[in-house]
Amino acid sequence: MVGDVAPTLDTKSRAIWTEDGRIRALGGEDEIRRASPTGAEMVDLAGAVVMPGLIDSHAHLLQTGLGWSRVSLADARSIDDIVQAIAERVRATPDGDWIQCSSRWHETRLREGRLPTVEELDRAAPRHPVYLPRGGHVVVTNHIGLELAGITASDTDPEGGQFVRDGERKLTGMLLEAPAFRRLTRLLPQATEEDRQAALQEAGTAFSRSGITSVREPGLDVAGVKAYQTAVDRDHPIRTSLMWRVDLGQTDDERTEWLEQLGPAPGVQNDGWPEVWGLKITLDGGVEGGYFKEGYANDPQQHGFPLTSQESLNKFVQRAHTFGWRIGIHVVGDAAMDMALIAFEGAGPTEQVVRRGHVLEHAFVPPPGGIERTRRLGLGVTLQHALVYSLGGNMRTYWGEERAANCTPTREWVDSGVAVGAGTDTPVTDFDPWLNIFGFMTRETDVAGVLGPEHRITAAEALRMYTTGSAKILGAGNVVGSLEPGKLADFICLDRDPLSAAPDEVRATRVLRTVVGGRAVHSIG
Repeated sequence: MVGDVAPTLDTKSRAIWTEDGRIRALGGEDEIRRASPTGAEMVDLAGAVVMPGLIDSHAHLLQTGLGWSRVSLADARSIDDIVQAIAERVRATPDGDWIQCSSRWHETRLREGRLPTVEELDRAAPRHPVYLPRGGHVVVTNHIGLELAGITASDTDPEGGQFVRDGERKLTGMLLEAPAFRRLTRLLPQATEEDRQAALQEAGTAFSRSGITSVREPGLDVAGVKAYQTAVDRDHPIRTSLMWRVDLGQTDDERTEWLEQLGPAPGVQNDGWPEVWGLKITLDGGVEGGYFKEGYANDPQQHGFPLTSQESLNKFVQRAHTFGWRIGIHVVGDAAMDMALIAFEGAGPTEQVVRRGHVLEHAFVPPPGGIERTRRLGLGVTLQHALVYSLGGNMRTYWGEERAANCTPTREWVDSGVAVGAGTDTPVTDFDPWLNIFGFMTRETDVAGVLGPEHRITAAEALRMYTTGSAKILGAGNVVGSLEPGKLADFICLDRDPLSAAPDEVRATRVLRTVVGGRAVHSIG
């Protein structure tokens, strides 16, 4: 079974001979001992099921780690729970300092089924500004936060964002999309280099325990890239492929100047300690701000937000293409995906676009013909059922039943022949790959039941997305993604065979050992 991308598991080998961080041979223990020289590194698999390390093709590892030091709302089940959690942090925080919350929670799990209001946050923190993000596209703050950011009820909504108001036109404290909350986020205290290093180490260790050996980190600034480069010298347990964040708040000329300062794309080394994959463009919003051709179910006049114009997008993609950069474009709505495809279609001769390795991130709701256009252009896609699992309730509310059920049509993507990588988009969701694989298999969600059962895929297909598929997205299929002599010795040992297990059992999979470059970074027992 070694090297077979369909099962991706190896239930026969009992030992792996590694040398200089790469696999030299796999097989029975006696066989490997005879083949390897005296003193060679041999990993005894102890009868466990072994498979290639999992690759999360879209994970904000740094923000996940940083979020663990903020107020956690993951267990909140009511507005009062949120108020109490914030109030507890307030008691240990000097007046006037920011109260920052983690983004991994969702209002559909609350008894009230809504976000807290500005007044409720005032009750929790009457003397502190509050920064309460939910996912990556919504922020709620209190009156002190609004005042510090200079946001008033008379302000006009920024292009591509919204200062959400109630029926009396009063600010609710909800700020939708980055153009709306940018004035707030600029005021937040910045993480120190020490904070970033601790976050990367803590998150890397947690990811290793779940079986993840590589991540593609979508959207970093200079400080974030530097943190990863420094972490290399501190024995970081995760291979990382980094993406520069393109600031759509800049003018066309400012973005062009930034790109020219970056210069030509670096060559791909595929050792992952770390390397820069390319550029990340966030073209539209999330569930509440994704850009759609048809209006929202709960507001037919609302179509969401394109965060830049087609002309500006085309100009930037063409310029980046001349510098040799790979580009990942975040697209949620069908109108946004259409914009991205138009930009790639105009980036240059089709054969050049096909060879580059560009990617559509999320690709929630493809427009008619969009999957075939993606295949023809040689684009890859990163899919995250973890987002459907967590956000399915709001998808139904905002998009309606049909669009929610057809969100992330994994079966069509897998059958199309497009390169498909699996990911989670943590910290918007849980990074647990086994919950994500369970979701791909069942289409289960946290609060919305089963959405679109016709889009289910098998465990083997989901594992392929997490291994060979994600490796192809990274442009690293020649060194990771399967267990073959000559490839990097990144593999995991499991307590069960996911290919023969029921979905609930797959969800409960335990990783007994994680090995990266021949070095054990996690082990039970």
